[in-house]
Amino acid sequence: MTAPLSDTKLSADEPLFLSDPVTVLPGIAEKRAALLKTLGIHTLEDLLFHLPRDYQDRSKIHNIADVKVGDKVNLCGEIVAARSLSLRGGKNMALLEVDDGTGRIKISLFGRGFLVRSALRKGVRAFFTGTVGEYKGLSLQNPEYEAWSEEERGGTLHTGRIVPVYGLTEGVSQRMLRLWIHTALEKTGASVEESLPPSLLEQLQLMPLAEALQAVHFPDNRDRAEAGRRRLVYEELLVMQCAILQRRARHAEEESGLVHDTEGPLLQKLRRSLPFELTAGQQKAVEAIFADMGSKRPMFRLVQGDVGCGKTLVALHALTAAVDSGSQVAFMAPTEILAEQHYSTLVTLLAPLGIQPALLTASTPRAAQLRAAIEEGEVPVVVGTHALVQPTTNFHRLGLVIIDEQHRFGVGQRDDLMRKGCSPDILHLTATPIPRTLALTLYGGMDISLIPDMPPGRMPVKTALVPDAKKEDLYGYLRDEAAKGRQSYIVCPLVEESEHFAELTPLIDHYLELTGGALAGLRCAMLHGRLDPREKEEVMTAFKNREIDILFSTTVIEVGVDSPTATTMVIEDAGRFGLTQLHQLRGRVGRGSIQSHCFLLGRPTTPEGRERLKLLRESTNGFEIAEADLALRGPGDYCGARQSGLPDFRAADLLKDVQLLEEAREHAQTLLLEDPHLKKPDHAALARKVASASAIFI
Repeated sequence: MTAPLSDTKLSADEPLFLSDPVTVLPGIAEKRAALLKTLGIHTLEDLLFHLPRDYQDRSKIHNIADVKVGDKVNLCGEIVAARSLSLRGGKNMALLEVDDGTGRIKISLFGRGFLVRSALRKGVRAFFTGTVGEYKGLSLQNPEYEAWSEEERGGTLHTGRIVPVYGLTEGVSQRMLRLWIHTALEKTGASVEESLPPSLLEQLQLMPLAEALQAVHFPDNRDRAEAGRRRLVYEELLVMQCAILQRRARHAEEESGLVHDTEGPLLQKLRRSLPFELTAGQQKAVEAIFADMGSKRPMFRLVQGDVGCGKTLVALHALTAAVDSGSQVAFMAPTEILAEQHYSTLVTLLAPLGIQPALLTASTPRAAQLRAAIEEGEVPVVVGTHALVQPTTNFHRLGLVIIDEQHRFGVGQRDDLMRKGCSPDILHLTATPIPRTLALTLYGGMDISLIPDMPPGRMPVKTALVPDAKKEDLYGYLRDEAAKGRQSYIVCPLVEESEHFAELTPLIDHYLELTGGALAGLRCAMLHGRLDPREKEEVMTAFKNREIDILFSTTVIEVGVDSPTATTMVIEDAGRFGLTQLHQLRGRVGRGSIQSHCFLLGRPTTPEGRERLKLLRESTNGFEIAEADLALRGPGDYCGARQSGLPDFRAADLLKDVQLLEEAREHAQTLLLEDPHLKKPDHAALARKVASASAIFI
């Protein structure tokens, strides 16, 4: 175990509990508690699960006399000279000279001139970690630093050991967090409840929870830190998988759902009205959906497929079967643009069947009248946004809920809509290819139908990087396409110029520049999130009716704007977008039988940006791209942890911990097979954690 740490003064008070607020710790009053809240830290449990993002090996302090240029060193000495130097542009730097008794070294800290009057003033002893350079003798430029006050001499929290490095917020230092976390570990140790069954701890050779927390924060070495992290990760993933599998089991046991007619007259009419046959993937998905809808068990299915594979047509079959059976259908989309697109599509497809859908969004006129008609059962199909889950929206007999891009909704919003019916069938759609690792997390409780094929006649979109010297040629190509009756998109990352992103292309300025120059005379329009709903609808309708040659837009078109004559996608500052997002944007073209192109502009400023554009040019397979995007950006950035419904993991990294995720799922299945409700005494603590996690997962 780690040696006692001498720079925290402990009292003989009663033990604290993980549920206690952080204000029970010395040094945390309301002001500092408010700062910690910005890190998501409210309780002692939050504090202890604010895990290190890295470690520094300060177990060996180097003598200045022994270091040479290029060495990575940890130095500790007294600041014998300290001054602030003013630089051009109003900037400054701190210039220090440090003596450790064996020699002296110069230290410069750019933008930190103020430190010479506070933390790093003359006479202070401090630690510095960095790479030795040379400037008028040996020097360290912008090293990691930490002052060492007199009362902490001999302490072992901040030096002489492997030191944890935490994510911070303004007003909270590494030193503060280390002291608070150490105190919390000391005070809560006796009250930390072990949640894993002894058999699993022994089988997997995992540390007990209290020991793992100590090891991950204040390890003797990096191997022990990793062993502590592994134990915390495993528990987190096991709890997640138990919650998902229990929910799936409960759903499978339900027999209170509606039994829908999957051979009704409207469905027969739909089949006759379609001018083409379903692809093999679409047909298989429809058959699985009908098997669900024809049973007493409520459907809980995801249809996953790449952009343009025909998921909406599959959903149309489910919708028609529900209406055939006298049920109402709610079709929820995450944005007004996407809801309006689905509404427009359904109006056309349902017209031959005599079904008139309605649109309900935050901006729908006479919404109260529409809601009354929905509640009376006069509206069979309602397409909408979050307005569908509002308390004022009620249904007469809701039998089918279709949710598009479901990962953009929270679990609570999805459940709210489901509760507006009596065990309705649930059908989720997504055009965002999700790697298997995330699918086990996001969709582990659902049945999944994958549509791997594309409708006949679709050609892969050709993707190319356009250098600045070829921009005029590109604009000439857009003019030629417009002359042939073909439409184009130009996507920009910003609506207006921003001082924070001065290097990026603003949509409005770009529109004015090109429509007054290289694209003058063409029918151009803008679409972005700041337009009011009526303006958005007018632009989308005009584009769909081929009244617009070139649509300038932000990423609001990522989902929801379709036109079979749109053949060219131009993406400005392409290196700043995520790989999956670029693929989604590219999917707006190539919807017809004409060869389409995606042109990427801008020079990526990072290796990751360059790699994204390279991968996009080499592949049109959404699932390959999703795996690559996950590898490049990590699961948190992949689709936005909270936005996507992906739980905000405290320890697990779904890239790094794939094997542990698979193990946790296997062990969860075994546990629940033996003890479905986790009623055994050894499972009591785990059951409590699973119950608290159940609301997070679908």
